[in-house]
Amino acid sequence: MLSWIVIAAAVFLAVPASARAQSVEAHASAGPTLVDRGHSVAVGGGWSPWPRLTVIVDVERTVLASRVTRDGRGGESAFRGGAVVLGAAGARRALFPPGRVTPYLVAGVAAGRSRPTVNSRFPDAVSNEARALFAGAGVEVPLGPRLGVFADARMQVGGDGGDVLALAPLRAGLRWRF
Repeated sequence: MLSWIVIAAAVFLAVPASARAQSVEAHASAGPTLVDRGHSVAVGGGWSPWPRLTVIVDVERTVLASRVTRDGRGGESAFRGGAVVLGAAGARRALFPPGRVTPYLVAGVAAGRSRPTVNSRFPDAVSNEARALFAGAGVEVPLGPRLGVFADARMQVGGDGGDVLALAPLRAGLRWRF
């Protein structure tokens, strides 16, 4: 999976945006997570072979807080939380071309590492390989011919050291087209 991210990054860097409908972009975003308390930040780039399709490559870091849930009958469950750093490659499909407000869909794959929280309940430091598929939707609002703001929500589901990895970041950010 990591090889696909490297291939996508190589294509992004090697292919010039000289054709008429092509463009290259850089973007950065941040926001809270929807299910578990935490936050997510991401930076990346994209290459648009056609006006409504963009191949994206991102590096994202999501941090989730630990929590303990008690059921009132003496039972409890604990969630370790921690940080997940993923390299992601995917595609974003917009309804309208750049230059106007447009909704979009996004989907792809991600791979990286997770480092669960170490505390008195979970004293062992571990680092796990993490892999996920993601899908989501958002909206982009242009602020000029090159600059735009966007917001999207994604659901990332995969594996993390033998456990299920599920993240739901809601991010807003800036996108600059070259």
